[in-house]
Amino acid sequence: MSRFNRTLAALAAALACVATAEAAQAASPTWITLDDDAYALLRGLDAGTTPSASRTLVMSAPGGLRDVLSVHAVAVDAAVLPRLSQAVHDSLHHCGGYMVHASLAEAKEALSRIDAAPAAAPSYAIDNQATVNDLLPHIDEGKVLASIQRLSDYRNRYYASSTGVAASDWLAQAWALLGRNRSDVSVRQVTHAWPQKSVVLTIRGTTAPDEIVVIGGHLDSIAGGKLAKAPGADDDASGIASLAEVARTLIQSGYQPKRTIEFMAYAAEEEGLLGSADIARDYATQGRNVVGVLQLDMTNYMGSIDDIYVITDFTNAAQNAFLHDLASAYLPTLAIGETRCGYACSDHASWNSRGYIASFPFESGFGEDNPYIHTKEDTLDKSGNVATHAAKFSRLALAYAVELGSD
Repeated sequence: MSRFNRTLAALAAALACVATAEAAQAASPTWITLDDDAYALLRGLDAGTTPSASRTLVMSAPGGLRDVLSVHAVAVDAAVLPRLSQAVHDSLHHCGGYMVHASLAEAKEALSRIDAAPAAAPSYAIDNQATVNDLLPHIDEGKVLASIQRLSDYRNRYYASSTGVAASDWLAQAWALLGRNRSDVSVRQVTHAWPQKSVVLTIRGTTAPDEIVVIGGHLDSIAGGKLAKAPGADDDASGIASLAEVARTLIQSGYQPKRTIEFMAYAAEEEGLLGSADIARDYATQGRNVVGVLQLDMTNYMGSIDDIYVITDFTNAAQNAFLHDLASAYLPTLAIGETRCGYACSDHASWNSRGYIASFPFESGFGEDNPYIHTKEDTLDKSGNVATHAAKFSRLALAYAVELGSD
């Protein structure tokens, strides 16, 4: 064979390898877990879909009732996921509805841990009344409002857009400025496989720094793709603003927790809880001791008669009861209800699937929440251009942070 022919042959072989690799990548499935309702919607998009594993569960429902449902592990083409997200929003009237996993093995592990008892639970004692009562008046509704407005001023905070990246960078800078005078406060951005980064603010514990309390919400917004207008004032600028005000109050007051408290703004929740799944996976792999997780996703639209609704499904019953107790002790004028949101409706599910204790207080009863989410109309005026409702969640989260952080 001539040198020219050998060169052509080598080039052809290389191109064949590239084509084979690309074909394999294209054929590689994305593994998700989802419940019966979301699975029915997926079947409408891809009739050939079949579960590789399933579990039937008995879950808590409002009023002490029980629900029986199944959760499935399914391989899908990643291209179908945006349409599935939209179908869940349109038909089931909630976000998410599925969780993305790195492999079938990880998806099966998530199924096995859904109702597993945590290794250990805190005491849930309410014994820091002086500290909590001193801090509660410092929650500033005006600052919550300003944060919602600032985040919703971005055209969108989509996880793959330049403005989604900019929102993460801005928040990291704002939080770093907040903690600049405290050596026990640090801020980091978590890099993922997509452009937007998650943001984590840490207040290191004094006597039990290896025990971690997490308060989180998602930073991204969605109403289409990279160029769509998605202000996401309620979903979820409101949750980030609510938890950011807790961080500000604790830091500026000089409060020092015994346990470490971490405030997390997750990337890419709207595309399958991706950011929180990465973080929860890393924490579980490292064996980190997360004693409790609180999720704040949509806090500023009061669509129901009660003030705060505790999600009962795919959450921890003991910690949910703790939230009720905190509200009774510190926020007695608030009416606390219960509701359900389905499987993987927000980032608490990422922690729950890893066996961590997680709870999710929500803005309204199921089906009565903000009807404008995932559209260009999710703006502050839908909540009367105030943050009165979101500040309630800040106060509850502050009580949670201090009582659990000081235990």
